Amino acid sequence: MKKLLSLTLIFLLIFLLLGCELNNMANLKSLKANYVSSFPKESSPALTEFMKDYLTGYSDIQVFGENSNFIFVSRNVSSNEKEIEYYQYTRGKLEKYYEPLLNAKKPDAILNDLEQNINLDKFLRESINDMGPYNLPSIKMENSNQLKIELGAVEKTLNLPKLLSEYSVKEKDEIIFNILENNDNHFVLKVIDKSIQNSKGWDLEVVFFIKNDLTDMVISESYDEAIQEKLDDGTLDDYLNGFEKVGNKGKYLLIFGSRLIDTKTKKIVEIREGDYLSNDGQYVYIGGAKDNLEDGTQKIQTIENYAAGNDKNQIEYNLDYEEIAKELDFTTSGIGSATINYFNENYLVLRLDYNGKFVGTAGVTNVMIDFQEDKENPTFYLVDLDISSISQIR
Repeated sequence: MKKLLSLTLIFLLIFLLLGCELNNMANLKSLKANYVSSFPKESSPALTEFMKDYLTGYSDIQVFGENSNFIFVSRNVSSNEKEIEYYQYTRGKLEKYYEPLLNAKKPDAILNDLEQNINLDKFLRESINDMGPYNLPSIKMENSNQLKIELGAVEKTLNLPKLLSEYSVKEKDEIIFNILENNDNHFVLKVIDKSIQNSKGWDLEVVFFIKNDLTDMVISESYDEAIQEKLDDGTLDDYLNGFEKVGNKGKYLLIFGSRLIDTKTKKIVEIREGDYLSNDGQYVYIGGAKDNLEDGTQKIQTIENYAAGNDKNQIEYNLDYEEIAKELDFTTSGIGSATINYFNENYLVLRLDYNGKFVGTAGVTNVMIDFQEDKENPTFYLVDLDISSISQIR
């Protein structure tokens, strides 16, 4: 009798486990995405944000954005560039600019034309010559690495060889400089001297936190440990309120577009290796930064849940490389590489490279995943835009 009872319990357990597994499989099937083999046919807030970041935000830095008017600072990439330049455009103008993509038969060719600097300058960007209304600093490099700054009615010259003498910066060094942040409290200036290596063996990169009245500034190397030292000793306390607050309760600050600071502990939030922080600092894609993004159930957490170390996910969706290959009629032995090109609230862009059946390549596609209408059953736009890699340089 006891043996029969034990066998009955075992069978009941097996049926329960089988039922759970079948239920999970049913749920996965119910999460099957809506596949569309084209570029989106209509503009949307998330699509416009992606186009803004793709066309300008990855090469340049947005320093102002109110009432659908966006202002960017052009990134200096050479020591031959001796001043900071700004430009602007409106949301409406951007949507008009990328409108040809909405019905394009070859969107990759159209996108290539749109991202050419000559077209951006001619049809989208408007240079800003009067910086006063936007509280933007005018910054110019003069002889002997003297950096002249004007903001409103005040001006100041930074003698870089003197201020950075501990790093052995010289008057003849070739310096690259850029603005990383600009707000009502202060701005952040980054200076790069490639002729000098820091203690980590990298090119010397120093950031200046400068109050808008130019009466106070803090100097630090730009890597995390150096910034954390300034946070720990309170040197940056007067600057923290100026940074963008993220998270439901504004508990975190987004600095340089790539780091989060916990306002309570004043610690830089660690994004673990292999995970991917969204552009706006609000979300973390678990496993999103791996060399090869694994398919199956994908997990995205809010920064609050991620920092707390719990398992609560904001978004879970199913990513199926085999299904995508079938939709595109790829004859393939499987995925070769899968990477995230772009990740922000409501929008995700992937690049998938498929292996050939025996050798070579079966095909390449970008996948634009739109969570605006349904986060569990998103719309997958399968369209090759020839986007291979986008990485924000800060």
